[in-house]
Amino acid sequence: MLSKNRIKELQSLSQKKFRNTSKTFLAEGDKIVFELLNSDFHIIELICTEKWLSGKGRSITPKKQVFISIAEEYQLEKISSLSNPSEVIAVCTFPKEKNEVELENNLILFIDSVRDPGNLGTLIRLADWFGVTQIVASEDTVEWTNPKVIQSTMGSFIRIQPTYVNPASFFNNVKGKTEIFAADLTGENIYTSKLSNHGILIVSSESHGLSESIEPFVNRRIHIPKFSEQLSSAESLNVATAAAILLSEFKRKNILNGKI
Repeated sequence: MLSKNRIKELQSLSQKKFRNTSKTFLAEGDKIVFELLNSDFHIIELICTEKWLSGKGRSITPKKQVFISIAEEYQLEKISSLSNPSEVIAVCTFPKEKNEVELENNLILFIDSVRDPGNLGTLIRLADWFGVTQIVASEDTVEWTNPKVIQSTMGSFIRIQPTYVNPASFFNNVKGKTEIFAADLTGENIYTSKLSNHGILIVSSESHGLSESIEPFVNRRIHIPKFSEQLSSAESLNVATAAAILLSEFKRKNILNGKI
């Protein structure tokens, strides 16, 4: 049975400072936990109900041995960040950070100042879907270990974790080495543009737009045209929705050109 102190420790992982200090985070739900068990992530502890362990838990075939703690449902409710808590939670350590970004023949997604956890989680999931293996994010983007981000990735964080950078330093280092695209309402039409199969695609928060520190480095501005003729229709797209359209068009055009 979990002690009160242990429950408090686990509850504290809902806060960024405690996750960063302990280098641990929580992931919950059957799908995510089963994927974690069969990944290279290090799971410190698996916390679950006895009912879950004797039912769904019987099919566990982890790569490594995992320490399991039995908890009551009310204890999991205290730890969980979900409105409908799962019967299983994994406590994981941060993976080793990837410092190098491979530019050659890669399409890289750069996330600029996206602070909404749901949006970041969806962007990670989109990258996973479209085969984008590298995500770079500005330092002020919400951290990927946030419980809401973890949940909204639906397990994609296991394969792709953003690398956090100082934008000005990062773009200074890559300037002239690859094309830098930015989603911008003043840019060229995405549907009529010629797109390469490599480069950096920047997507920004719809409420703040492209950060000033990044502006000077952009050499291709692209936008998704608005087809509605209603003056009162939507002014902009959600960042994750826009990213889905842009990534899809990058991939579609490169398939047509035989580059994928």
